[in-house]
Amino acid sequence: MLHELVLAAQSQPEAAGFILRGIKLIFVAIGSIIAAIVCAAVAAMKGRSALGWGILGLFFSILTLIVVIIIPSKKSTQS
Repeated sequence: MLHELVLAAQSQPEAAGFILRGIKLIFVAIGSIIAAIVCAAVAAMKGRSALGWGILGLFFSILTLIVVIIIPSKKSTQS
């Protein structure tokens, strides 16, 4: 099947662009999911809403990760 796609891409350059856009979309989606999981984990460790920060991380991956790392923890440091 991949061989057929490569042959189609050679005869139709717009097909190659379509394939590359699809691959790019897959990588962006995987990166967003990973960022969402990391944001949720960091937020949970800091006593913040894991679900809320995870959803934000899904849409604004790197920016949300930076913010959730910078914000102070809600958990008290005293036992």
